[in-house]
Amino acid sequence: MFLGAGAAQAGVCDAAFMHEGGAVQLTGRGNLALGADLAFSEVNKTNGDNCRARVNGVATFSYAGLPPGKSKLDYLMTVKSGQASFVKYENAGEQPSGDGQFDLRMLGLFAYDGKLSAGQKLPGSSFRLRIGKEAPVGGTPTTTVRIGQKTVGAKQALDTALGKETCFPVRYERNSDPTMATFKSLTIPIPGITSTVTDWYCPAVNLVMKQDIDQQGIKSSVEITQLK
Repeated sequence: MFLGAGAAQAGVCDAAFMHEGGAVQLTGRGNLALGADLAFSEVNKTNGDNCRARVNGVATFSYAGLPPGKSKLDYLMTVKSGQASFVKYENAGEQPSGDGQFDLRMLGLFAYDGKLSAGQKLPGSSFRLRIGKEAPVGGTPTTTVRIGQKTVGAKQALDTALGKETCFPVRYERNSDPTMATFKSLTIPIPGITSTVTDWYCPAVNLVMKQDIDQQGIKSSVEITQLK
């Protein structure tokens, strides 16, 4: 790793999994279950805010007891100035697609560059999320996910898979449009989802170790359960 002028910056590129053979498992629980098993290879780092890696694995998405959708992932992740973007590995060198894919931003894992402070406001964003592999006529079902302005809270202690960490709670509103999805030849409506999300970003490990999701009092969570 090359160091620029001054101290190296701590960001997602310094996360514990960001090395050849690195891996992370995220496990979801509750009404909205998001999860992923991710492996990292072809890692090239300049500093904590600038790197690239191949990310492959499997992500799952299920809602309100419906059969889970499963997406195979094979992406080139590029982090520039702490901001991550993804393109399918076979399309490396092209612009990220906006037509829907399993977007790793749903998991919060790559959302922060390590320069947080209590009271800070961060901009929101939006993207298309693909749901499952089967689809009704007209293509794979997708929905637009909108993330509102984020507010960084004061650090708190959090029990994690790596032990007790001191972490920033980053809160925001997240909503998605209703859509249709097909499971085993049965097409069913997927309602729009409105939720308040808290990403627990732990600076010592440069990671969001847990994400809490509150849908009008119905709680779900996603947390890192394995890391290497």
